[in-house]
Amino acid sequence: MYFFHAGQYVRYDRGDDASGDPNPVAGNWHGLAEAGFSQPDAAVNLEAGKLYFFQGAQYARYDVAADAVDSGYPLASAGNWPGLNEAGFASGVDAAVNWGNGKLFFFKGPNYLRYDIATDASDSGYPLAVAGNWPGLSEAGFASGVDAAVNWGNGKAFFFNGSNYLRYDIAADGTESGYPLAIAGNWPGLNEAGFGASVRAVVDLFDGRDVWLPNAERMPATKAGPEYLPLPWRGVLHTTEGPTIDGALQQFRATNFWPTLTIEPNTFRVVQHYSLSAGARALSDAATPENAARCVQIEIVGSAAETPNWAPEKLAFIREVVRDIDSLVPIPRASGLTFLDAAGVSSHPGNRMSVADWNRFSGWCGHQHVPGELSRWDPGAIDIATILG
Repeated sequence: MYFFHAGQYVRYDRGDDASGDPNPVAGNWHGLAEAGFSQPDAAVNLEAGKLYFFQGAQYARYDVAADAVDSGYPLASAGNWPGLNEAGFASGVDAAVNWGNGKLFFFKGPNYLRYDIATDASDSGYPLAVAGNWPGLSEAGFASGVDAAVNWGNGKAFFFNGSNYLRYDIAADGTESGYPLAIAGNWPGLNEAGFGASVRAVVDLFDGRDVWLPNAERMPATKAGPEYLPLPWRGVLHTTEGPTIDGALQQFRATNFWPTLTIEPNTFRVVQHYSLSAGARALSDAATPENAARCVQIEIVGSAAETPNWAPEKLAFIREVVRDIDSLVPIPRASGLTFLDAAGVSSHPGNRMSVADWNRFSGWCGHQHVPGELSRWDPGAIDIATILG
């Protein structure tokens, strides 16, 4: 995640919940300064390998893989973003956010408009006032304008205005209680980097294309998984209930119940079967579309009964795999769930999520927490705090 302000930017690590030192945009975001975009007003990721930066009446398209502005830019927003000119937004936008459901929202002063990504045009009936249409923003003092906005990928969005911010629940369509709060003291490192008084733009680099761990073996699954639904990101830990990775892979070939990755703590082996941007097949879909729920699934070689006694080096290996994953896709390094042994799962059926809870969940859970998987209790009472620590 990247924050921009006054010609500088900082990289913010979602997993560690901390930012690094500020650096100048010029020389680090290739082509932006040359295009006159050292201080972008807004930035948004449309998950097609392209970022869009807006400054004044112009915009620039940035290629994530090439790490540079595409040739031919900047261009005028008017005439290239249908509906922005008619809405009075062509002279500049204050913020833009990809809502994750095929819609993009632009904010300018007290107004906003909704943009359809597939049709590449503003929806009819806009612009509208922020006040009265974004529950809680007016009460938080954000009705007069939004400086920056970002979809965090976990069912929450963050809006920034001056030195304050608020968290918005996408499913509930409302500002969460307790906000606004000050940026300083709540976003570690931002105030020290000079971003505590204002954030001008925020953008996520996840590009929605094939995402493979750089150090993993690639062994593509023999059957394709589902496309992801527009739900929050989450990870699921399984155990193979067998002693070797080769035995697990043989079983997956026979059943086509492929996970995203299979990992073997004894040998530190990591084998990836699907891109992190595509659904796997290790869940049953018994209660709801589980595999399609933006769900990265890890099969850990071993037995659920043994996980509470695993040595620290095994847990450290799993932790590093989890960190590698959440550096590439926006899964929060958190759980909030209790991991139980077989007896605990049997005696505490409420520990398993309902379909509604599953659809809202973002973070790391076990197979034992997934709705519809009633006979499953893996990965047992594993030390999730150490894995996510």
